[in-house]
Amino acid sequence: MFERLLIKQFAIIDYLEIDFKPPFTVMTGETGAGKSILIDAVSVLLGGRGSGEMIRHGADKAYIEGAFRFHARHPVYAALAEGGWADDDDDSFILSRELNVNGKNICRVNGCAVTLNAYRGLAAGLLDIHGQHEYQQIMQSHRQLDILDAYGGSSLLAVKRKVGEAYIVWKEIEAKLENARENRQAFAAKKDFLVFQLGEIDEAALRSGEERDLETEISRLTHSQKIVKQLNQAYRLLFQSADGESAYDLLSKALQQLRGLEKYDPELGGIFERLEPASYILDEISREIDRYKDQMDVSPARLEEAENRLYKIKSLGKKYGEGTEAILGYRQKIAAELDDMEEFGQKEEEWAENESKAKGVYNTESAELAQLRRKAKTQLEKQIDQEFLELAMKAARFQVDIHDSRPGPKGADEVEFHISTNTGEPFLPLAKIASGGELSRITLAIKRILASSDTCETLIFDEIDSGIGGVTVQSVAEKLSSISLDQQVICVTHSPVIAAKAGQHLLLEKTEEKGRTTTKAEDLDDQERVTELMRLLSGDVASVDLRRHAESMLKR
Repeated sequence: MFERLLIKQFAIIDYLEIDFKPPFTVMTGETGAGKSILIDAVSVLLGGRGSGEMIRHGADKAYIEGAFRFHARHPVYAALAEGGWADDDDDSFILSRELNVNGKNICRVNGCAVTLNAYRGLAAGLLDIHGQHEYQQIMQSHRQLDILDAYGGSSLLAVKRKVGEAYIVWKEIEAKLENARENRQAFAAKKDFLVFQLGEIDEAALRSGEERDLETEISRLTHSQKIVKQLNQAYRLLFQSADGESAYDLLSKALQQLRGLEKYDPELGGIFERLEPASYILDEISREIDRYKDQMDVSPARLEEAENRLYKIKSLGKKYGEGTEAILGYRQKIAAELDDMEEFGQKEEEWAENESKAKGVYNTESAELAQLRRKAKTQLEKQIDQEFLELAMKAARFQVDIHDSRPGPKGADEVEFHISTNTGEPFLPLAKIASGGELSRITLAIKRILASSDTCETLIFDEIDSGIGGVTVQSVAEKLSSISLDQQVICVTHSPVIAAKAGQHLLLEKTEEKGRTTTKAEDLDDQERVTELMRLLSGDVASVDLRRHAESMLKR
């Protein structure tokens, strides 16, 4: 149930707090007292559009809060637990919205800030507001389909969910198959191109790091003469100096002079030991120089061959990535893509088979759903005809027209409500012949029938008595009272008949305080209710007869 509503600095409302007493509350007041503003505030509380224009003039923010209490089996508790907002010690929870002049919009669930989408998802199952806009929604075909399905109950809704799931699977496979078929020619052209690229790379027989090796070899071959000349000169200086003793000769003499001195001073033996390996190093270097010169290829043909090979690698690099590693990496990528393309024909056959199976599953589930709808249609027509009798529409008859439509997530049926308002008149679509008063009564009839299965436990009706009177308004009042046996009903009305039926009567009044207009709400006691009923009846609050009549209305 909806327990409490708190509004601060919203439109002309400065501060307003209402404690609702279920199951049936009415709100009355003069035109302009703020009834529509209160409905707007509740709409914002449920996640409706909120803007800075709604903030009371001179205030920097508006605040709306609603306290709710539901049984533990209600779907809202599953959503609270999933979001981490549930309180195990309390079966009530609070929704609040804050609108700021800077455009900031803060939504909270049990004091926790949440996104607007999460907030709306939770609030959607709490209150159902029925105003003139909502009455118009019943004329929409997709809404009529949902009403019929809701009437069909849990078994029908379970099949409907299966239909939706089967439709998604079918359409996903169908889209994949259509995309494959549309791109088959493009795939073939791309495959030929990738085969060419793979062949060009494989023909080059690249080796990882080959580019760096070639660059080193080309540098060596290009400067081979200089390298040989300077190696020979180094060799002569180390071992075969023509101008005097070589480095090796001088080192040998130095070692000869140091040898044996350790017997005079051990420290001198250490010097000899550190210098002696130098002769072995020089000897090893001489062999390395000879080996390098013997292996060195100074052939111009080899230089040309290396340069051509490097050019080929560079050319491939411009197409497939700089360096042999990048080229070989690209080669691995297109090889894998070609492997996938090789399996394309097989995959297309699998997709076609899967698409056929998925479509078959959808058609089977959709056919079962269609049967359940036609079964529910007959029962709904009977019940609504009975409701019409109780709502002073004795000549009216209701019909649900179900005809085939394009397959969709809700099946392959299209539903349209038809009505005949007078005896002998043909059935025509509801949208073409229903007046405002008839629409409100049709809405009431549907709500009464769906009340026991509706998870939305609080219904708010905004001036449902508009355009009706006499016996009709009495019937509407009885129907609202009947609905309140299953769901909490809050009704904004100008009708004394409806107002007298409620257990709680709130009077909305526009007052002036400190030079500012504001709206107040007063929970009327029995005597105050009598006075308000007199005002609604004729306005003559001094009439004794009228007072007796108002008192009798309350007693009834």
